[in-house]
Amino acid sequence: MNSIYQSFFRRALFTLEPEFAHELTCGIMSYAETSSILKQILSRVFKVEGKEISLFGLNFPNCLGLAAGLDKNGMFPGISSALGFGHVEVGTVTPLAQPGNPKPRLFRYPNENALVNRMGFNNRGVKALVDRVAKYYPKHSRLSPMGINIGKGKNTPSEKAISDYIEGFQISNEQADYITVNISSPNTPGLRSLHQKDFLKPLLQSLQSLNQELATKSSSNPIPLLLKISPDEDYRSLESIIGLALEYNFDGIIATNTTICREMNATEIEKGGLSGGPLEKRSLEIIKFVVEESDHKLPVIGVGGIVDSESAHKKLDAGASLLQLYTSLIYNGPKFPSSLVNSLQNRFNWP
Repeated sequence: MNSIYQSFFRRALFTLEPEFAHELTCGIMSYAETSSILKQILSRVFKVEGKEISLFGLNFPNCLGLAAGLDKNGMFPGISSALGFGHVEVGTVTPLAQPGNPKPRLFRYPNENALVNRMGFNNRGVKALVDRVAKYYPKHSRLSPMGINIGKGKNTPSEKAISDYIEGFQISNEQADYITVNISSPNTPGLRSLHQKDFLKPLLQSLQSLNQELATKSSSNPIPLLLKISPDEDYRSLESIIGLALEYNFDGIIATNTTICREMNATEIEKGGLSGGPLEKRSLEIIKFVVEESDHKLPVIGVGGIVDSESAHKKLDAGASLLQLYTSLIYNGPKFPSSLVNSLQNRFNWP
């Protein structure tokens, strides 16, 4: 099926402007999300053989997840799960709806198995996402865990970012199996300044305090909190981030978001966040660093440059507990997730 997709469907989609092709595909998947029967059929067609993994107090059917960015508004997490993903992360979502950056803002680089985006957190707002998910893919009725990735609004200054994250957390908490705090997109002004200790410490402290408070009120366990970091931070900055994540009992790190660095053969590269093959090396370096610096106390979800079973296994060897991908799904099609999980199971006997 991968070859059919690449020779026919991808060729047809790639004749279209990238964001239009993206919206067309997402529209089809959103329509399919409304059918529970279709989800059941797809889960049989795209059957996976991965072994269940327990992490963050959650049970993941396999190690591979869908990264945030593809399904910004929670329109088709059930369909994504049915394709074989062992978890699905939706968002990034902000407190209020926002249009994102001017178009064009999504670009393909097929020779590099790469994408560049400067979307700017275009989304319908966190309340719309949660309402949609509650209707078609409610918590405790899922094939695999679903995380919600939250961020700050484009016009919110860094010194007021905490209020955006607090609001996003309060609303997301109702339907998320875990929540990811995104401080690392390069496409929202001032967002990456949140990596700095003066911003990051009160942010993590406030979110974890709220997490504990809500858990106490509902007599439940705190929801797992993850931090998604940039690949463009130096190691001194990463040491500080890891220390704060440990201090405030965050459950894990997602390494990494897209990069603004350019180490590609393409002659002309658009500005924005680069994902896909060129990110593999840096992502792998940061995974290793986080695992070693935290003395294996911070589980890592490895993302960036997973193009085949070999690149996926490198991340697992580096210490990643789970994996995520996005760009490879665009280039390889809907069969790729289940094929990758099964190849990991067969070739490397993982997990």
